[in-house]
Amino acid sequence: MAKGEEAYASEIAAGLARAYESEETEVISIEVGDARLAIVSDLHKGARDGADDFLRCERAYHAALAGYLERGFTLCVVGDGDELWENRPEEVLGAYKETLALEAEFHAAGRYHRFWGNHDDIWRYPDQVARHLYGTFPELKVREALRIRLTRGGEPAGELFLVHGHQGTLESERFSWFSRLVVRYIWRPLQRRLGMASNTPARDYALRQRHDSAMFSWARAEPNHPILIAGHTHRPVFGSSKPQPSGQRPDSLVAEELERARAEEEPDLERIAALRSELELIRAEQRRGGPAPLPIEPPCYFNTGCCSFGDGDVTGIEIADGEIRLVRWLDDEEQPRPKLLVRDDLADVLGAVAAPAPPAGEPSSTPA
Repeated sequence: MAKGEEAYASEIAAGLARAYESEETEVISIEVGDARLAIVSDLHKGARDGADDFLRCERAYHAALAGYLERGFTLCVVGDGDELWENRPEEVLGAYKETLALEAEFHAAGRYHRFWGNHDDIWRYPDQVARHLYGTFPELKVREALRIRLTRGGEPAGELFLVHGHQGTLESERFSWFSRLVVRYIWRPLQRRLGMASNTPARDYALRQRHDSAMFSWARAEPNHPILIAGHTHRPVFGSSKPQPSGQRPDSLVAEELERARAEEEPDLERIAALRSELELIRAEQRRGGPAPLPIEPPCYFNTGCCSFGDGDVTGIEIADGEIRLVRWLDDEEQPRPKLLVRDDLADVLGAVAAPAPPAGEPSSTPA
């Protein structure tokens, strides 16, 4: 690992360790069989203007909340629920009363954990939470991090560590005051004028991999062997006890499927078009020279992705029915149900993380 990469990883590790070890970080216990968690992040709710990245995702998020509410899930919003670098709290809360009302149903049922991230770090201050949020969420505690100790028959089975993931970064934690000014007074007016989205995943593949790798490295080295579940990067990541494919299929496989589709007696033109589009997308991505994804071993790091994708989809992590799953709302048919992207047995993941780690190498991450 290059010296610059080591320094960056060290800064992220120090930030995560501070949050993990903080006296303010609550530790709760849940039986594995009882765990029903829906973990999402990075909504970046705005003011319903041209700079609002959540607006197009509102319908998918509401569908997800309704499903999780009725199925008995606990909702964990792991930071950046509101875009407060660009907006004042009153603007966002007034623009998304219906969204807040749905989340408030979880809070009223005792099934709601809300975290602050770098874009809504105003909620780290209890007086601001009381002033702006108590009307909808009475006595709400907005936390930085949460440790969930999983048990099986009362015996320790492993630990989940939920945190936004910006901890330790220069621009998002230590100098967030300056980043906030730039976003609010330079970038936001430009967005509004041009209708440009800003909270889609970073286009710099090396930068995304760098931060994912740093978070993975910390989780891998932490003696308590937690499973880190974060957001911040807007990039879904799924650690697994089993080999998993990356999010994209190999171009050779798609090319072969395309040729077979063209050779059929009655070619399906829509299917051919979709395959050709997929093939050219993969080839274009490859030409951009992004680093090849590597599996996370052990599977100690997961990332929710975000609820502000430009196409209106939202992604999240589910923990239920003895499994850990990465899902996307809506499904491929634009129906109000989750599309399962990848799953794993939670016991297998916990066992793999608890086992001795292999010799340290270049940490990386596997996007799903």
